[in-house]
Amino acid sequence: MALQINYDALQHALDEAGDAQALHRAVVDAPFDHKVELALLHLGIIVLLLADKSDGMIHRVALSNTEFAKGTTEFSVKRFEDIKIPIDYAGNSIAKAIRTGKPQLTTDWQYLFAPALTPEEARFNQAGGAIACSVVYPLVGVGDGGALIYSYYQYPEKMGSDQRGFMKTYSGMVAKALA
Repeated sequence: MALQINYDALQHALDEAGDAQALHRAVVDAPFDHKVELALLHLGIIVLLLADKSDGMIHRVALSNTEFAKGTTEFSVKRFEDIKIPIDYAGNSIAKAIRTGKPQLTTDWQYLFAPALTPEEARFNQAGGAIACSVVYPLVGVGDGGALIYSYYQYPEKMGSDQRGFMKTYSGMVAKALA
C-alpha cells in the first residue's frame, strides 16, 4: 500500500508564501509539517539550491529546519550559505543533476560538496546529520537551473516507490512554484 502524501497541503504552503525568501523556506520546511508521512519516508533534510550563470556558481539557498540539518551545520567547517559549487564542476552530483536534468544518488557527501569541501570535511557533515544517502533532483525550467537535495537516514537499497514518487512529484511542484 502506497504512502498517502497530502500534496494539496504542500501546494497550499508553496502558494501562500509571500515573497521569494518565504517561498524558499516553505520549499524546505513544508513537507516536515507532515511528521508521520515524512517519518515513514525516512527523510531527514531537504536543501534548495539555485544556479546563477552570472557568477557560474550553484548557491545553497535554504535548508530544512530539522534536527538532522542542525547536526550537519554544527559540524561544518563552512557556513551553509558560503558553500558554493561551480556549475560546470564535473565531480559534483548537484552540478551533474542540473546539467543533465536527471536525478543523482549518492551515499558519500563528497559528491555534494566538491570542490568547496574536502572529502573528509563533507563526510564529517554527513555523519553529523546521520544521513545514509542523498538524492539530487533537478528543478527543470527554474531560472539558470536548480535542484533539491533529499537526504535520508535510510540506505538506498531500502528506498522504494514511496520515496521516488514523493521526490518526483514534489520537485515538479517546487519547479512550477519557482518558475
